[in-house]
Amino acid sequence: MNDSMVLSGSLSFLSLGDILQLLGSSGSTGVLRLINRYAPDPGFVYFMEGNPINAQNGNMEGLDALYALFGWVSGSFEFTRESVAADKCITKSRMGIILEGIKRLDDGVTKKVGSTASGDKSVELKRPLGTTTIVKGPLVDYMYVVDEEDFFDGEHIVEEGKHGSWMWVILEGVVDIVKTVDSEIVPILRIGDGGFIGSMASFLLQGHIRTATAIAVGNVQLGVLDSQRLSQEYAGMPLEFKVFLTSLDKRIKQLTDRIIADHMGTAGENNDPFKDKKILVRQGKNEEKQLFMIKQGRAIIARETPNGPVALCDLYKGDFFGSIPFLHLGHEPDGASVYASDNIKIVKIDKAGLQREYHKLSTTFKNIVDNLATCISISTEMVCNARSPKSADTESVARQDD
Repeated sequence: MNDSMVLSGSLSFLSLGDILQLLGSSGSTGVLRLINRYAPDPGFVYFMEGNPINAQNGNMEGLDALYALFGWVSGSFEFTRESVAADKCITKSRMGIILEGIKRLDDGVTKKVGSTASGDKSVELKRPLGTTTIVKGPLVDYMYVVDEEDFFDGEHIVEEGKHGSWMWVILEGVVDIVKTVDSEIVPILRIGDGGFIGSMASFLLQGHIRTATAIAVGNVQLGVLDSQRLSQEYAGMPLEFKVFLTSLDKRIKQLTDRIIADHMGTAGENNDPFKDKKILVRQGKNEEKQLFMIKQGRAIIARETPNGPVALCDLYKGDFFGSIPFLHLGHEPDGASVYASDNIKIVKIDKAGLQREYHKLSTTFKNIVDNLATCISISTEMVCNARSPKSADTESVARQDD
């Protein structure tokens, strides 16, 4: 056995999407080798700090090869921790790859290779809400867990509009996050082991009102987090890092609002959000890799698509944009552009200092921030797919998390 092998198993138990989430949450660098007896050669995925940078599948390379490997629904895998010499030709965010890979598999674009007798996990877990991707978090840190609670299938864990000042981490099971609009339930996210229920506002604001409903899918075991310890840790952070976290929280809230608007058919089409805006950061162009804070004016984060830019978030004074070295949002610069008003004023932020503060976080708080980044990435893909002409054809298959 290879001494550097740290993970191995069956693809009928852990799908490629699950493996990508697991390796991503641990920030692993190394090579994932997949074996399928129905394929003449093994497949390879190369990781750098938890993100796939290249892949090989027969004569295919890069993103095309990686998407094709989602069709390997049986076989085995092994991950070895080692230095990677492969060229970086994949820049798409990890969660963006997972969502697109599963969507292509569900839509029949990616051919299944191997027996499905054991079941493809991503398909097995579908529910009436149409969810095809489960957001999983990193391994649970029990240091901040003060109690455990069990919920049964269909039971409401929290309800939109109710007060609540605590957070949970999912120890085992799956939870649907939904919102109710005009008596209709709108699916937002589906989260699994290691994911969090509740936002940072839950333990920071007195009388916090829940903005969504969490529903147990099957039996669920949750860990109640120590709100006092989390609040104390937040209070000890530098102001700039607190502002940074608040800016991230604004993004997920705006993306959720856009998901609701698209679902209800109320997305604004009568005005051009990009009118009189200039591009500050062009998608895919990150030579400078700088991080900025807005001092004046307004900016728009937008994904460039064949049908034009899709507005994702509005940023104002105090918000950040640019290259974040320790988080992958599926936004700028690799996954989105930044448009700005003529009166924009920005200042450079010390990325190294921000990164040091991030690494000082407790494991639980760091997991909360990482999970927030993952949810931003998934919500972004949902918004973009809703604006795509193809989405209407595939909605019955993958309306929520694709």
